[in-house]
Amino acid sequence: MGSAAGVEKAAAARIGLTLDEYRKRVNAGEKWCGGCKTWHDRGEFAVDRSRYDGLTAACRNHRSRRSQQLYQPRPRPEKGRRFVPARDGDARQARGRVNYLVDAGLIPDPNELPCVDCGHVYTPEQRRHEYDHHLGYAPEHHEDVEPVCTTCHHAREAERRAA
Repeated sequence: MGSAAGVEKAAAARIGLTLDEYRKRVNAGEKWCGGCKTWHDRGEFAVDRSRYDGLTAACRNHRSRRSQQLYQPRPRPEKGRRFVPARDGDARQARGRVNYLVDAGLIPDPNELPCVDCGHVYTPEQRRHEYDHHLGYAPEHHEDVEPVCTTCHHAREAERRAA
């Protein structure tokens, strides 16, 4: 790193001014923007303590415009879908996905639907309804569920264990 005088001399040469002209503008409270190649008031530059004058090389407006030009939005999944790949046989993940879909309003709460086995309609004083992963917990079936009452769900689980 050179001296302050050397830095000023190099900056003046880069811009195409004499050292005296450069110092006159700097002493008047101006700074050269390396981005838009114009002089601005020193207040238009952000703080950068690593630089010789303590300010960034480009003004805030130029940095803002440059950031906007370079911005590339990341693709977002559709609502209710995740980037995390489904894991084979992960019952916990499959249940979590279904719970998220219910919370997001993408599938109805199981208590709002009748049981697909016995036709039972939910009432608060009777048994509740649950979603059953009737096709298993393979990744492609994490969201394939059927609403069943707790009695029918227990019966289905017993049949699966017996088979």
